[in-house]
Amino acid sequence: MDFTLFTYKNFLTTLQMQGFLFYTFKEFIRTKPERGIVLRHDVDLSPKNSLRTAELEYELGIKGTYYFRSVPESWDEVIILKIHEMGHEIGYHYENMDTISSKFGVRSSKSDKNYDEIIDFAYKDFCDNLQKLRKLVPVSTICMHGSPKSKFDNKTIWTKYSYYDLGIIGEPYFDIDFSSVFYLTDTGRRWDGYKVSVRDKIPIHQERWKKEGLTFHTTSEIIHAAKEGRLPGQIMITVHPQRWTNTPALWVKEFLLQKSKNIIKFLLINIKR
Repeated sequence: MDFTLFTYKNFLTTLQMQGFLFYTFKEFIRTKPERGIVLRHDVDLSPKNSLRTAELEYELGIKGTYYFRSVPESWDEVIILKIHEMGHEIGYHYENMDTISSKFGVRSSKSDKNYDEIIDFAYKDFCDNLQKLRKLVPVSTICMHGSPKSKFDNKTIWTKYSYYDLGIIGEPYFDIDFSSVFYLTDTGRRWDGYKVSVRDKIPIHQERWKKEGLTFHTTSEIIHAAKEGRLPGQIMITVHPQRWTNTPALWVKEFLLQKSKNIIKFLLINIKR
């Protein structure tokens, strides 16, 4: 069955057996390996699930990067510290344009007369949350959180400010060359979730990957491609740990919830067109 921890372990061990080494995003940026996998985790919800995936990876000798949001459903300081102590990288999963626009009751984007001011407030909010996280653990990389319901792109902060000035060395959507790095994400609880994703996709390269036979729906399809040696040498894999569980009730809950979300996201995408 897909999206269980049993399947996740099989997925990771298969990649290891094919000679892939796993890197945190910080390591990948600094070393630029010719062959390797960035294992990225977006902790949107259920930090306890993230602890389970982190422990499983630790047992396999794998390190990854865990991005935590600054909201109660993600932020758990005990779990952040435990994951850090296992050797995984901790980063900030920022969503400050969404947070500030909601606080000010702003519903439009660039057309709003206070747009520039919103960016300023969002940047300050970003800095405050980054400092809060850095009091717990070192933070060298960040990654945007994409809300499909928001008209704001959280990456907009960097049209006016630079995260490099804050000692941040990388943001995946800016600092990975996707012309050479293949991207896999379980967004939408499927590996071809770009079809119903508003923000977590790389549209400029998606059609090329499709032509190259690098579109997958299930985890077993990726495992099969890995065994056949069809995967590129450089890959970034994004995992949302709340999707992966061996508990039947939680598995069904996530399945039904994500199915309804995918329908909503599909409608939002088509309405925008």
